[in-house]
Amino acid sequence: MKQYLSLSILLELAKKEKVTAKYLSQKFEISVRSVYRYLDELESAGIPTFTQVGKNGGIGIEKNFVLDSLLLTEQDKDLLKRLLLSVNTENCKRLMIKLGL
Repeated sequence: MKQYLSLSILLELAKKEKVTAKYLSQKFEISVRSVYRYLDELESAGIPTFTQVGKNGGIGIEKNFVLDSLLLTEQDKDLLKRLLLSVNTENCKRLMIKLGL
C-alpha cells in the first residue's frame, strides 16, 4: 500500500504543475502530515520536489527533472505513450514530458 501511494502521488505531481498538500490528502484519503512523509520518501528516492508557501503555493516536481527510466521499462513507456496520445489533453502532454516519453 505504501509504494502504491508513493507512486500515485508521484504520478499526480507529474500530471500537474503544482498541487496543494490538502488536495493530495483528500484525493488519497491520508493526512496532510502523511503527504509530507511521502514527499520525503520521493526526495530520498532522487525525485526533486518543491514546496512553495503562500496564496499561489503548492507542491510539484522540479521543472527540469524527467522521470525517464526510473520506473518504466521500454514496453511500459510505449504503452503509456500510446495511451496518453489517445487522450491528447494538455495534462497528458505535460505528463509525457515529465515521463520522458
